[in-house]
Amino acid sequence: MAKHNLEAPEYNPPDCPAWARETLPAFVLPFRGRNGLPSPYRERTGPLAMTVRGVDRYHANQFIVYREETAKYLYSDYTPLKVNYRKGLLPSFEKLSAKVIAGCRTETEKVSNLLIKGAARVKHPEGPPCGEKVPGDRNLDDEALLKSEAGWCNEQARVFIRLCHVNNIPARIIQLFYSDRKTGHCVAECYADGRWAMADATWFCVFPGPDGKLLSAAQCHDGSEGQKCCGAAYFKRFQSLLALTDAELNLGSEQKTIEWRTKVSAYTPQTLAEKMNCFAIINYPLPK
Repeated sequence: MAKHNLEAPEYNPPDCPAWARETLPAFVLPFRGRNGLPSPYRERTGPLAMTVRGVDRYHANQFIVYREETAKYLYSDYTPLKVNYRKGLLPSFEKLSAKVIAGCRTETEKVSNLLIKGAARVKHPEGPPCGEKVPGDRNLDDEALLKSEAGWCNEQARVFIRLCHVNNIPARIIQLFYSDRKTGHCVAECYADGRWAMADATWFCVFPGPDGKLLSAAQCHDGSEGQKCCGAAYFKRFQSLLALTDAELNLGSEQKTIEWRTKVSAYTPQTLAEKMNCFAIINYPLPK
């Protein structure tokens, strides 16, 4: 018997729209949510992300953990590779997308622009360059979220995914769990030029491998070369952020800015690579 009842309302919130809910094959069910995570996440009581509602709470508790038993399914059958976006469904995303991908020749170029020039429109309240302070339980739909121009990591990932979807590029939510066994992060993964690629819409970062091709979440957690490349990409991005002025960082106070610069200055590619522990995946289908 599962320790966590994922059908309980706190794990499977009633205010999550029906189109976002998934029906999974039986063999995957033991590896959902906390039940599929390693210790100590599995033994802790209660759902994850208690401060969010609706689809965001659903995403935070109904994911499939990437592990030996689920790896093949997650990277072959789980996410449809045909999006079938209906024109007019997300007009604001269509308008922004058309602007930022003009002139792009490949899907990889498109997703990079959708991330760095498109999703960057929505700024994190605490991840510099910081945006407006917003509550975590807004439970906004996609159009309202993009219009707000501010969002937490899960909301930023949703914006990037929808920008991909309006271009008929498959994309999905990735839940990261860090090696401190306490913290995590929400990013995305998109399918571009025949391969899955992890994309961080908070730090506006993709993860090239030694051959220059973008790495998947699985490759960024391989404990070897891919994970080192992931750490190097994050390190490069943080170095560029350190070069911003205090005003551009917009952290709200001199003390917060000093603390952030001190913390980030201590990062190395190795420590950032070692931070990656495990991850999980959940689809974010389009509304019916």
